[in-house]
Amino acid sequence: MHLGSTIFTCDDCGKRFVAPNIEYLATALSMPMQCPRCGSMHTMPGIMSGVLNFRRSIYQKIWKEMDKEEN
Repeated sequence: MHLGSTIFTCDDCGKRFVAPNIEYLATALSMPMQCPRCGSMHTMPGIMSGVLNFRRSIYQKIWKEMDKEEN
């Protein structure tokens, strides 16, 4: 489901960008979107540093699955 737009942060290059917010596999998470600077899919919504480390651990699992499917 498309939930509007949100700010994403690239875990590889640190770029912050606005992209469509699409739910990931019918969960409360957002589908990682491709970074416009480096092309990485290792992105996640949000820029709040307090929650960022917790979110990063969740999204690292998603990125691992996406990387596995890509190869």
